[in-house]
Amino acid sequence: MYEYEESTEIIGSYCSLVVPYRGCSDGTAVGDYGIELVIRLTNGKEIVVYRDEVIIYD
Repeated sequence: MYEYEESTEIIGSYCSLVVPYRGCSDGTAVGDYGIELVIRLTNGKEIVVYRDEVIIYD
C-alpha cells in the first residue's frame, strides 16, 4: 500500500480535510508517504488522503 514513510515537517501539524470524513474534518498529520498523508482525526480514526485533500496549518 505504501512505499516508504518520509520524515518531514508536516508530521505533527494541525490540519483540516477539504471534505469532512463522516462529519469530522479536523486532525493531525501523523504520516507522510509522498503524495499521500496519514491523518489522525479528532475522533481517533486514522485515514489516508492525498495532499490536495487537506489544508495544513503551520
